[in-house]
Amino acid sequence: MNVQKIQFGKNLPPEIFSSIAEDAAETISANRNANKSTQLRKFYDELVMFNDRLQAVKREQRESRFKEMEPFIRMLNAKAAYAQGRQLVDDNFVKILSQCIREIKDYETLRHCKLFMEAMIGFRKAKEATR
Repeated sequence: MNVQKIQFGKNLPPEIFSSIAEDAAETISANRNANKSTQLRKFYDELVMFNDRLQAVKREQRESRFKEMEPFIRMLNAKAAYAQGRQLVDDNFVKILSQCIREIKDYETLRHCKLFMEAMIGFRKAKEATR
């Protein structure tokens, strides 16, 4: 999969939560020994937690709060590398997550990332059910 298709922000690709997320799901579904739903859910849950924390603050405070949280959001890359070292996720998932994290620049792009991961995991689960 070309991870460069994963882009968040003002010019959100119309197919980001559909065909792009489905392609990502197919890519991570290829490895039956890694990328289990429970493991992917851990990364998604962290994104949800960050998103919820930002949503709880007043709109005018979100940018400064985001800047405080940004290092911890970017730390998801290190957590993914650790999970890869333990063979819980594969290189494909690490590349996809890394691109998603790279695209996070503010509250709105964090929300887009969360929604993308939600869509990808949904497609992944659907593929798992048809095996």
